Amino acid sequence: MNARHVRWGAGLVVWVWVVACGSSDPKKEGATPDSGTEVVEDGGATRDSGTVEDGGVLPDAGTDAGSVEDGGTDAGSEEDGGTQGPPCEKSLGVCAGAKRALVDGVYEPVCTARSYGQDYEAVETRCDGLDNDCDGVTDPSGWSRIAELAEPIPDGFVSSLRTDDAVLVSVIDSPDEARVLRLDSLLTLRGSSSVPMPWTRTESAGGLVRTSRLVRTVDGPALYYATVATPGVPPLRGYLVPLDAEGGPHPLPGGGIVEYPLLERASDESASRVAVDTEGNRLAVAWRTGTGGAPGHEVMGTVTDARGEVLVAPKVLFTSAMDITPRPSSLLWLRNGELLVAISDELPGLAGNRVRLRRFDADLDPVGEERSFTTSEEPLPRLVELGEVAGTPLESVALVLRSRATSGGPSRIQVMRGLFEGGEPQTWAELPSGQVPWFSALADDGALRLGWLAKVTEPDEGGTVHYWGRLWTQELGLEPTERTWQSGSLPLHVFAQWVLMEKLGPHNVGLFYMTSSEEGHFLEAIRYCTQ
Repeated sequence: MNARHVRWGAGLVVWVWVVACGSSDPKKEGATPDSGTEVVEDGGATRDSGTVEDGGVLPDAGTDAGSVEDGGTDAGSEEDGGTQGPPCEKSLGVCAGAKRALVDGVYEPVCTARSYGQDYEAVETRCDGLDNDCDGVTDPSGWSRIAELAEPIPDGFVSSLRTDDAVLVSVIDSPDEARVLRLDSLLTLRGSSSVPMPWTRTESAGGLVRTSRLVRTVDGPALYYATVATPGVPPLRGYLVPLDAEGGPHPLPGGGIVEYPLLERASDESASRVAVDTEGNRLAVAWRTGTGGAPGHEVMGTVTDARGEVLVAPKVLFTSAMDITPRPSSLLWLRNGELLVAISDELPGLAGNRVRLRRFDADLDPVGEERSFTTSEEPLPRLVELGEVAGTPLESVALVLRSRATSGGPSRIQVMRGLFEGGEPQTWAELPSGQVPWFSALADDGALRLGWLAKVTEPDEGGTVHYWGRLWTQELGLEPTERTWQSGSLPLHVFAQWVLMEKLGPHNVGLFYMTSSEEGHFLEAIRYCTQ
């Protein structure tokens, strides 16, 4: 890949609905994207979306080509004295040596799992170290084009959530609704639902979505979203919409949908952050006071229950100096009932940022001492709970951020443990100069997994700026692994400043991202097996 250079962006991008995309579409090797019903597996072979359920893998609408049942015999066995049947079509992987099974006294004309055995899958999903679909490739990665987007979506307008039988992805690519996409374990689109904004279902004044996120409450999945009147103009309002198993809102008898107001701030308009406690009963919301034209210097927070009842009225969590602009970055309920909050202070001039961490009790009163350290601009600090297997409630928390060793130097992705015990950021990955990482983190049974989009900027001879990128993942102690499904870099939009990660099943992870080209804007995903 040729070296490319990019200036590190600073500040908040304001989203407008009319945007132009100057990217070009790279050559796609061996795969033709469609409306989201195909999955391309390892090297570009197109297959259907069938799958086999196994412990922990999300079910979908496809099934295997057959199963070992009482109506047929296992591979290679016979009912007529032990003579083996003819060999099967496939002979690699778990299909090696398979013979056609008898079904109602007749050999299978096309071998299914009755012949191939219980480890066989028509499309490989299990990440079990076996070549389950017998194509000579073990645990292949898969690429999916999930949906076309009406407009490019920036960070805060897309989120994901794994449920018992699906992966939900919320996208806001229209000013009037949020779309909730329902995917199966192969990240194939199985359906979608709409959550209309208040101004489309009432006679209230119009507005704009400021931020959104799918969350899990005691009542099931829900969509949190916050709105403003227009960009930079209060009031800031927050809502929670409970969702059904299909990802749709619950209708009211007389029309409308079930929705709980969480927040009403007459003089604020900043993006907010939300977190739900481990039992799904309490929601914490944090935001910065003031407006874009007159930013405040306080970060405030409130706590409600899962139906909008205020449990803790808004309180000041952090106060910054007058020449500093704080930004709430990440909230995390700890397993001991405390709330951990990370914010980023944008320091004057070129002094970078200061990351600040503090714990709060159930009433949002501070616990212990604040922890802070200075890093480069836009560190994007994110808190991750690794679970009981990683230690006590304070030991099991990791902080992921990006930084630079020197101003203008290569970007790094760092992980910090022991947040209140003197821990320091440790570098996991360092990117070549000119590449900017937009990252995500996933807690997986005590293990931390990282994924990022390495983005570069490249102007053409006419001065038009193009954006390109490649996908990477990393696990503790291992080198980064590239996950870009095509040979060339991905065409991106300026708003492509996010990736999402979701666990799909045992050792199976999905990575979501957005591409933009002359064809349009698309939500895409990579499915891969972990170590």
